[in-house]
Amino acid sequence: MFALTYGNFAAEELSLCPQICISRSDDTRVSKKPHIILIVEDVDEISESMSAALKQRGHRVERASNAEQAIQMAEENRPALILTDLDLPTFDKLMTLLRAHTELKNMIVAIIDINHPEVSDQTVNILGDFQALDDLIESSKSN
Repeated sequence: MFALTYGNFAAEELSLCPQICISRSDDTRVSKKPHIILIVEDVDEISESMSAALKQRGHRVERASNAEQAIQMAEENRPALILTDLDLPTFDKLMTLLRAHTELKNMIVAIIDINHPEVSDQTVNILGDFQALDDLIESSKSN
């Protein structure tokens, strides 16, 4: 799951989503170039928090709540990256649909989690913070 910390507001958010902690100073950095990022998250509060943080970094954000909706939105918007959650009920389905899709099979998929969980799909990028997300996007565009 995702959690963002904003000053004193942090304790409440961390009790809901203890796996990630992004400090206010990290949130204020802006990406070198704005990109479209698709957030696939079934919990509205988490999706809204991630969206706000990414917009603050200068990105355009699209949001989906399940695998099918994510594929449709990815086809329409061609995001630079899909940011999702290992606890997403349709995570495995999302990965299966992406990898089977002719035009989306090489889509970058990332999860922000400071605990670096083990993921069976080695194509999923586990990132520690938003700066790592920006760095991943920038490095993929230069390849």
